[in-house]
Amino acid sequence: MLDGAFALLERSLRIDLRSRMPHLIRLGFLVAIYLALFSALLTGGAFGAPGLRFFGMMAFLDLIFLTLMGIGFFSAVITEEKEEDTLGLMLMAGVRPLGVLAGKSLGGFWQAILLIVVQYPFILLATTLGGVTSGQVFAAMIALLAYIILMTGFGLLCSTVSSNSRNAAWLMGAGIIVYFVLASIADTLVKYRILAGLSGGQMGISSDFTGNLLKGFSGSCLFNHLDTILSTGFNESALSIQVVSNVAAGIIFAGLSWLLFGIATRSPSTEANSRGLLARHRGFFLFTAGQVWSNPFLWKDFYFVSGGTGMMLARIAYFGALGLIPFLVENTFPSQAGGYWYVFALIGFSASISAANVLARSMYDEVHGQTLASLMMLPRPSIGIVYSKFAGALLGWLPGPLLGPITLVTSYELWEEFGYMTTRANWPANQLLMIVLVLSFYGMFFVLIPHFATLLALYVRWGAVPLAIGFAICVYVAVGMVIAMIQINWTRSSGEIGITVALIVLTCLCIACHIVILLRVQALAAK
Repeated sequence: MLDGAFALLERSLRIDLRSRMPHLIRLGFLVAIYLALFSALLTGGAFGAPGLRFFGMMAFLDLIFLTLMGIGFFSAVITEEKEEDTLGLMLMAGVRPLGVLAGKSLGGFWQAILLIVVQYPFILLATTLGGVTSGQVFAAMIALLAYIILMTGFGLLCSTVSSNSRNAAWLMGAGIIVYFVLASIADTLVKYRILAGLSGGQMGISSDFTGNLLKGFSGSCLFNHLDTILSTGFNESALSIQVVSNVAAGIIFAGLSWLLFGIATRSPSTEANSRGLLARHRGFFLFTAGQVWSNPFLWKDFYFVSGGTGMMLARIAYFGALGLIPFLVENTFPSQAGGYWYVFALIGFSASISAANVLARSMYDEVHGQTLASLMMLPRPSIGIVYSKFAGALLGWLPGPLLGPITLVTSYELWEEFGYMTTRANWPANQLLMIVLVLSFYGMFFVLIPHFATLLALYVRWGAVPLAIGFAICVYVAVGMVIAMIQINWTRSSGEIGITVALIVLTCLCIACHIVILLRVQALAAK
C-alpha cells in the first residue's frame, strides 16, 4: 500500500535540504525567538516571570509560523505534482494513492517537526528564567505536535481536491480563519456565560449541553488552549481536548484525501493561472477583456491577474460590507470607537493580503510561464514594463480598499465618539504628531507585506504571501525592539524619536524591495 512512499519522502527531503528557503525559514524563526527573549528580559523587571513571558512568546510564534507554513507548504504537496503533470506518471509507475499521499506529506511534516526541534535550547533557557514549569512546557509541545498533525491532514485534503496550489492555499487559509473565528466566538460565549440562560436560568453553562458543546469546540483551538497552558497554576494533563480533537481531525482529513484521491485527480491537470470572473464570451453579467489598451501590460494584468471588472466589483462589495460592520452591530463592541478601529485593522489586513496576492501573481505568472525573457526583449524599458504590470494588477484592486475607509471616515458617529468636534482645537501639536506617527507605523505593516510577497514570488514556487506575512511579523518584532531600546536610553521625546527611526527603517526596506525586484527580474530574464 505504501509502494514508492519512501522514495517520494527521500526525494522531498533531499529537495528541501538543497533548497535555501526551508533553512531561511528556520533561521528567521530563530531570529524571532532571540528577539522574543530580548523583549522578555526588557520587560521582566516590570511584569515579572520573564521565563513564562518568553515561553509564551515562543508558543505563539510557533502557532503563527506553523499556520503560515501550513498555508504555504502543506497545501501544495499534491497540487505541485498536478501542475507539473507528474502525478499521472507516478500512478502509472505503480505508486498507489496512499503511497503518494504519505510520501508527499511526510516531508512537510518533518520540516514542521524540525521547526519545533530548533527551539529546544531556548525551552531549557525559559525554564531557568523562572515562571514556567516543566509540565507547562510538555503540555505546550504536545499541543503543538497535535496542531502539526491537523495542519498536515487539512493541507493534504485541500491540496487533493484543488486544481492548483493557489486555490489550495486560499481554501486552506479560509478554512483556518473560519475555524479560529468560530472558536474565538465560542470562547467568548463560554467565558461571559452568555448562553447560561438557555436552561431557564437554573443551570449554568457548564451543565448545559449547548454550553458543553461550545466549551469543547473552544478548547479544541490551539490559540485558546495556549492561554490555558500559560496561565499561572496550570496543572492539567497534556492529553487535552485540543490534542485529541486535532489528532483525530488530522487523521480524518488524511482519510478523506485518500478516499477522494481518485475522483479529484482523474481529470487532466489544469492551468495554474486563473481567469477570476473574466469570461471567454460576452453574456449576461459576464465580463470580457475586450480590446487591448494602448498600454498592453496594464491591460493584461488588470484583466488576467486582478480579475478585471468582475473581481473589482467583488472586492468593492467585500470591502464595502466590512465598512458597514460598525453600523450593523452597534452594540457588539465595548465602545463604538473600538469597533471602528477594529474594522480599520480588518480592512487594512484584508487589503494588504489582497494586494500581496495580485502583485505576487503578476510576477509569478511570468516566471512560471517563462515569458520574462520575451517581455524584456520588447523595445521598452524594463522598469516601465514591471511597473506597468504592477499598475494593472493594482487597478482592479484599489477601488475596493478605498470604499471601506471612506465609509468609516464619513461617519459622524466616529468623530463624535472621539470628541473630535468639541476638542480638536485643544489637542496639543505633539499629541497630533504622535497619533500620525503611530498610525503610520502600524500602516507600514500593511505596506510591507505586498512588497515582501512580490519579492518572494520571484524566488519561491509557492507560499510567497504566507512567507511575506511571517517575514513582516519578524521585521516588526525587530523594529519594536529598536523602539524599546530608544525609549530605555532616551527619556525625552523617546516615543516620537523611536517611531520616526522605525518608519525610516521600514521605508528603506520597501525601497530595497523595489531595487531587488528589478534586479531579480533582469537576472531571471537573462537565464
